[in-house]
Amino acid sequence: MTIGRAWTGFGIAAATLLVAGCAAVPKAAAPPPAPAPSPAPAPAPPPAAAESWEDRALTAGAWRYDAGSRTASFVQSGNPGPLLSLACSGGSIRLTSGLDGDVALRTSAGTDQIRFDGGSASVPSRDTRLDRIAFSRGRFALEGTTGALTLPVQSEIGRAIEDCRG
Repeated sequence: MTIGRAWTGFGIAAATLLVAGCAAVPKAAAPPPAPAPSPAPAPAPPPAAAESWEDRALTAGAWRYDAGSRTASFVQSGNPGPLLSLACSGGSIRLTSGLDGDVALRTSAGTDQIRFDGGSASVPSRDTRLDRIAFSRGRFALEGTTGALTLPVQSEIGRAIEDCRG
């Protein structure tokens, strides 16, 4: 009987282990599924193409030349002050306008920079930028952070430059 009891004890132990093995063992919680990637936002539409300076309407007004002061001025009717003046000052042309800072000079020959300080810039009278203005095809533009002018090319400009060159 001792052997029978041993087997019975063994049977009970085996049954206990078997039942314990079937018991629910807590499992680590499964990580939540990764969120589905959100679709990439649609790219912003490109900005509307800015109108080319060559296609912009000319600033309204007319050129005037004063032989006494050797100055060409672009003036709007009803506005006493000129929008742009080119005046001979010694051996240079002084450009005066409401523009300030680095200003892009656009002509049919290309783009240059002119630095306006306090609304004026001084350019040597033999500077090629002046020739580019005088010989631009029909118009030129001055564009800065403080505004833009698109002006017609007329003989008054060339006259002021040539009078200054002597």
